[in-house]
Amino acid sequence: MSGPMEFDLIVLGGGAAGMAAAISAARALQGKRSVALLEHGPRVGKKLLTTGNGRCNLTNLGPLSGHYHGNEPAFIQTVLAHFPSRKTISFFESLGLLCREEGEGRVYPYCGQASAVLDSFRTELEHLGVRQLLEYHPQRIVRQKKGFQIHCTEGIPSCRRLIVATGGKSLSSTGSDGSGYRLLQELGHTATKLFPSLTQIRTDPALMRPIKGLRCEGAVSLLADDKTVRREKGEIQFTEAGLSGICIFQLSRLSGEFFTLHTVNGKPTRQIAVSLDLMPDWEPSTLTSFLVSRRDCRPYAPLEQFLAGVLNKRVGQTLLKAAGCAPLHRPSGSLTDSELSRIAALLKGWRFQPSGLSTWNAAQVTAGGISCREFSPHTMESRSIPGLYAAGEVLDVDGDCGGFNLQWAWSSGILAGQGAAASLLAPLNNQKGAERFASYR
Repeated sequence: MSGPMEFDLIVLGGGAAGMAAAISAARALQGKRSVALLEHGPRVGKKLLTTGNGRCNLTNLGPLSGHYHGNEPAFIQTVLAHFPSRKTISFFESLGLLCREEGEGRVYPYCGQASAVLDSFRTELEHLGVRQLLEYHPQRIVRQKKGFQIHCTEGIPSCRRLIVATGGKSLSSTGSDGSGYRLLQELGHTATKLFPSLTQIRTDPALMRPIKGLRCEGAVSLLADDKTVRREKGEIQFTEAGLSGICIFQLSRLSGEFFTLHTVNGKPTRQIAVSLDLMPDWEPSTLTSFLVSRRDCRPYAPLEQFLAGVLNKRVGQTLLKAAGCAPLHRPSGSLTDSELSRIAALLKGWRFQPSGLSTWNAAQVTAGGISCREFSPHTMESRSIPGLYAAGEVLDVDGDCGGFNLQWAWSSGILAGQGAAASLLAPLNNQKGAERFASYR
């Protein structure tokens, strides 16, 4: 490329956190220092276009506490307190983007298009004069006396301050390759183990085959050593490889933790299971009485139709087989009280055994990352390497579905941008203060 390769600030990574960091820094610097955004893809923001099913769930106006995971919860809450959800909405309004709140506190762009969010970012980056270094592939970061060199196959840009916002490994088809973990570890930072989160939970494909592609409403629970550790309600999707849907996504982090660390919520665990409650509004005793009445009122109906109108036909037939009630061509009146009890038990707690982790490309978020303990929650600056900052998914922070992960990107990215800008302006402000003092003498 043409032009100088020396900058005051380089933001490594053109995703949500990186773009927010570059804009907040450039606004604070007001043209007094140069800012560059280095991205290994052909354009910035590719992953952002996939969020919220293409609608971009920007944030959540409900309580943020309790929706984040990582080894340093106090760090996470301090960062979020510096830049909460209401400030996010104001930030996007300053970019010309109108927002609106929908169910459960979720906030989306009013037009419902993630592309509008990206367009507003790109327009602001251009307006602020942020230099975009596209298709640059960092191989290593070298510390210098007055900053950093980023050794790329395409060149060696240098800077006085560096923000690493390279994202994680999730949705790898969008370019997330996890390179930021290696770059920061080579500089001396440490990382926890990584695993996919907000993804489907894999189970035995043979169990899924008869009902793949079907959906139903219900409640799902993740059990650790037969104890319920989390329960969610919503639409359950049966896929070829396992269970999906937002309610399943909310449990997937615990499943990933088990297969990676052999713990659930940090506690050693021997086994896990996912339990489906397909009639969550019914008490077990009332449900059993209903099934008895259903059998006695229509004893002539074929058993394959016994749960018709209660569940999707194929889901109902698969559940009956799982309850050991085959063959299904016999009349419903032949059901024994024991069989009815087993059907009722499965309707309230149909268990599936998770079989392993999903692929990185199927996951929306990376759990684990660079230790937050090694950074300041007030500026996002490294405690061991002055001038180095980190933000976004590269850190050991991941959130639930509902806009919480993008809120972390905005909060940490904007805080890092402001911190780096303040650091760059400090010598200039000190010099001006000295000049003013001299003028009074």
